[in-house]
Amino acid sequence: MNKHLNLFRTYAKKERTYQLENDLTRALAICLQEDALFLHEVLKSIFDGDARYNKLFQDINKPPVLQISIQKNAESIKDYKHIYAVSLSEAEMVNFWGQTRVDEYDPICDLILTINDVCIVIEAKRDGIDCTAQLYNQIFNILRKDNLTLAECQDMVTDRDLNWKKLMTIAVTVSSFEKMGGNKNRFLTDFIQLVRDHNPEWLPATPIASLNPKSCNAIYRRIRIAVEDFEAARGNLELLTYNDRLGTNFSKGWADEVLYGVCSETGDLVASIYPGNTKTQGWHIFHKDPEFSKELVLNGQSYPLCIGYHVKFSGQGYVSGLWFDSHEMKKNLYTHEIFKNKTGRYSRGIWSDIEELLDDHLSYDWKGQCEWKTKILDSNRTVINMAIGYVVTLTIPKEVLDKLDTQIHDTTQLTKLVGHIYDAFENDLIKD
Repeated sequence: MNKHLNLFRTYAKKERTYQLENDLTRALAICLQEDALFLHEVLKSIFDGDARYNKLFQDINKPPVLQISIQKNAESIKDYKHIYAVSLSEAEMVNFWGQTRVDEYDPICDLILTINDVCIVIEAKRDGIDCTAQLYNQIFNILRKDNLTLAECQDMVTDRDLNWKKLMTIAVTVSSFEKMGGNKNRFLTDFIQLVRDHNPEWLPATPIASLNPKSCNAIYRRIRIAVEDFEAARGNLELLTYNDRLGTNFSKGWADEVLYGVCSETGDLVASIYPGNTKTQGWHIFHKDPEFSKELVLNGQSYPLCIGYHVKFSGQGYVSGLWFDSHEMKKNLYTHEIFKNKTGRYSRGIWSDIEELLDDHLSYDWKGQCEWKTKILDSNRTVINMAIGYVVTLTIPKEVLDKLDTQIHDTTQLTKLVGHIYDAFENDLIKD
């Protein structure tokens, strides 16, 4: 569907901060009004086992009266026996009762739900701003007009954290349930899309076991969480800073990084490493003919390795490269002598030596693959570096991932798998 047809999207060229914040609040309020199941699940999260919930909803002969308002002055909120102070932000609310600064004024409350004699005050933020102090002041001023203080009313005020990730977990679960029953709610669907457009990280990262193999972006998101958790647990590692790849640095001198990706067709996890990707790295493996393991054992299970060949051309950074298999070599390019004497820096005047070497050893159109003419010959470069290395890939089938990743808030087993892959590359990939 065209995003401009989203019920909650403002048709404007510029998206102002407060406009979006108000749009999110308004969209939430409308969804609570128009989707009873969503309202029920949100209220359950806010009441969180409180006896008041049952008291409000167990009398079938006298249903409670619900009112939902946005942008309501604190001055107009009065005569409620209990108040829930709810924070809705990217950041979790902490230490509500530890706030000390109060200001006497008539604040505007983002979202108010009243059910009989219970009032729920929700303060919403579009980002990671901690709204605890603002929420505390709102409750202070609601009570102040009745000559009450928070200190003496702690038993009638309950603080609750309903951060965006919690809320969107509820929204996605309810929406999936409704779609299953053929009762798709347009309001909730568009609300989820509005939030996804603003910050997809607020939506729950669905466990791989619940994902279709074609949902490679969602699977990738779970893998990314596992890689980030693995990196955080190992003090000697750092995440790669490139936007186009996911991985960590590597401890051995013969490779720089371990990469993790997802096959777009099968949903499999593909881990890869590039031994000998530079001349410096090559010295660690070409002191003899390197011998790679044909498989790696992870947690008692053997997985075959795919060993390919990679020639990299670089200047100040990566320029282009070649990927090929053994059957695409007429003669063995990967010898100690060729590494020692034929790799490294080439000035423009001897680039023909590279052409002669590769023409002599490769049986396919290597010039077309690396766009030799466009990226190198026709460039304004005066030197080019050539390295001969390998690309080693390890594939973990989605069926295996399904068994490891089943709980939305638990990627422990997936994180362990990432660690097993790293350790196997480190210790078992190249035979001594």
